[in-house]
Amino acid sequence: MNLNLFIAKKIGGRGNGEKKLSSLSNTIACFSVAISILVMFVAICISDGFKKDIKETAVGFSGEILFTAPGQDITNDTYPINSNLSFIPDIQNIKGVKAVNPVAYKPGMVKTDENVQGVIFKGVDSTYSLSFFGKYLIEGNLPDFSTKNVSNDILISKRLADMMGYKVGDPLVAYFIGDNVRVRKFTITGFFSIQLEEIDKTLTLIDIRHTQRLNGWNEEEVSCIEVSLDHKADLEKIEGRIDEIVMEKTTDDDSSIVVKNISNIYPYIFDWLELLNLNVLVILILMIVVASFNMSSGLLIILFEKISMIGLLKALGMKTRDICKVFIIRGSFIILKGMAIGNVIAVILCVLQGAFKIFSLNPANYFVDHIPVYVNVPVILLLNAASFVLMMLIMIIPSLFISRVQPDRTMKMD
Repeated sequence: MNLNLFIAKKIGGRGNGEKKLSSLSNTIACFSVAISILVMFVAICISDGFKKDIKETAVGFSGEILFTAPGQDITNDTYPINSNLSFIPDIQNIKGVKAVNPVAYKPGMVKTDENVQGVIFKGVDSTYSLSFFGKYLIEGNLPDFSTKNVSNDILISKRLADMMGYKVGDPLVAYFIGDNVRVRKFTITGFFSIQLEEIDKTLTLIDIRHTQRLNGWNEEEVSCIEVSLDHKADLEKIEGRIDEIVMEKTTDDDSSIVVKNISNIYPYIFDWLELLNLNVLVILILMIVVASFNMSSGLLIILFEKISMIGLLKALGMKTRDICKVFIIRGSFIILKGMAIGNVIAVILCVLQGAFKIFSLNPANYFVDHIPVYVNVPVILLLNAASFVLMMLIMIIPSLFISRVQPDRTMKMD
């Protein structure tokens, strides 16, 4: 057996002569490492959970990349673009692009005897995937826009339904204000609940043929074109490729368009997520500092208590470098034990929260109704590796104390 490893195990044993202070310092150091790893693990999982859930929700409303008219937002109902852009087939052939869908919006309002609410009507066609809304459907059915005649089905949020007193199957009368007030009557097929409050309470889903007619557009004119990507697609890479295609292949017959990504559409959401990243970074730094400080303190206590042994080892000819390795190995045992405990507890907490949603949130402030968690295994492994390396490097500092130990002053004679 390696001599350094053998001695490190012996000084960590619980012999009759072991001092209480050393045992207590080891326990405190191990506990500190466990708490630090637990907090960092959970903080990263919560941060990743927020980013994953909120991004998926925002993307479900509008796709990752959008084409709009210059100077207009995606709900534009005044300046349409042509849905048959010449380069659409090239974009559909990009690896990672799942779908390209035309969308037409129209603002309007709904009213009952007691309430009035402004609403955005999003018009989609039969090729538009409703799987996202199906995931959050809590009552009723998804609308059917594949009929030959214009469908009068409408899908609304549960929040809007509660505000207005609607039930599934009820008629919904919508008013569209322009030069003239136009009225359309829809039938509510179902309710969805997605928790992005400002979008959730105002967005409804109807047949695109309604919104095009209300805007005075033909069947090729739309508010925007949504580009949806595969789950693991690289947004920045695909957006860059789309920019190249638009620059190279736009013809004189194509509408002028601007390419936007999801962060341009909902900047307040993504700015909040960036702030969350900063908070997690601060937590990581603080936890590493606390754990490293306690590990260094614990190692120093061990060194002071084993100073006679250090003098003896030096007198027997053991090099200072090898004695340092003994105590660093001993410190690594404490770190690994603390990390194992912290990781196990963190995994249990994340599994319980993911399965039972124990801790809830106010969706008006946090965009979700519970604390989301997502365990990104490569990131967690990197966290553990980086934490271990940093704490081991910091432990070199107290181990330098060994070089100042003089055998003739420290050896005790029985």
